[in-house]
Amino acid sequence: MATRTPVDASTKNSTIQITTRHDRSVLMFLLHMLLRPFHNHVGRSGHARPEGSVKLKPSPIGTKRSNVTQRVVCDIHVYDIVAKEPAQSDTKKRIYYFAGGGWQTPPSSQHWGMCSRMAQVVPGATVSLVSYPLAPKNPAKDAFPWLMRFYREVMKTAEEVNEKIILAGDSSGANIVLSLILEALREDDQNTDLEEKSAPHPIAIFATCPSTDLTRNNPDIEKTAKYDPMLTPKFIKSTAKAWCGDMDPSDRRVSPVNADISLLKKYGVHVHGITAGHDILSPDGVLFRKKLQENGVSGQWLHWEKQMHCFVLTYPYGLREAKEAVDWVGDVLKAE
Repeated sequence: MATRTPVDASTKNSTIQITTRHDRSVLMFLLHMLLRPFHNHVGRSGHARPEGSVKLKPSPIGTKRSNVTQRVVCDIHVYDIVAKEPAQSDTKKRIYYFAGGGWQTPPSSQHWGMCSRMAQVVPGATVSLVSYPLAPKNPAKDAFPWLMRFYREVMKTAEEVNEKIILAGDSSGANIVLSLILEALREDDQNTDLEEKSAPHPIAIFATCPSTDLTRNNPDIEKTAKYDPMLTPKFIKSTAKAWCGDMDPSDRRVSPVNADISLLKKYGVHVHGITAGHDILSPDGVLFRKKLQENGVSGQWLHWEKQMHCFVLTYPYGLREAKEAVDWVGDVLKAE
């Protein structure tokens, strides 16, 4: 941002520091108006994806300023994005990015653009876009153990090559990231083997407009729905059902708000994020952020009123709010 908005005075002495913004550009307002008549169709998956990890074709938006290489980890396709002109750093960082899409849609061109930008602005960073198994053919009861194996493998590799790991994601992807780290820390904390107790973990999490409670029981969802130009209560209930399958939607492995959040503090994992005022997932995201604060977890959060769900993904189209939010994300991740 050209002029950095200061951290809210009320959170300056808190472990979770919040920056709140209220402005909205004319272009963003017009985009909201344009999307609203189509909010029963925007972001819908269209058709069920096959079982397993889908092989992706990198978007031109993602390859214009970055090089992309593909690899496979635990039968999951991963796309490593490195800036063609990377910022210099003595520290190696890798950001594993899980794209949102209702657990049913592969990464969009906007996700490729966002990942490419992060690779450019975070010194020493490789951004690894993860093509995780998608619902409904890969519901959480099948996909989550698979993703946990993936998590263990990439963390083991990172430790071997002295690489700092950040897990990041938006919407449903942020849900997976939060659920994975919290379950992994729970397993590690309960393991009596000292070697296993010291299992490597990420230095930080970045959650953009996260989906944190799949019961969808928060009454503020309905109150916020009249402002949301993209998502509807019916839609987010259907996507949660597709991912949960036969699992209880309150299970900590699909609803990270119900996990033991104190473990993030215990193991020194920072949790950063973004919430948006005109996003029906925001009420649950704010509750999760408050739990982080109550448990002494450290992190930087941006809350932007009058913005829609995952507004940062409009970055490739040049909207001011998205550009400034992406710059803010870059500054937060640089500091890790």
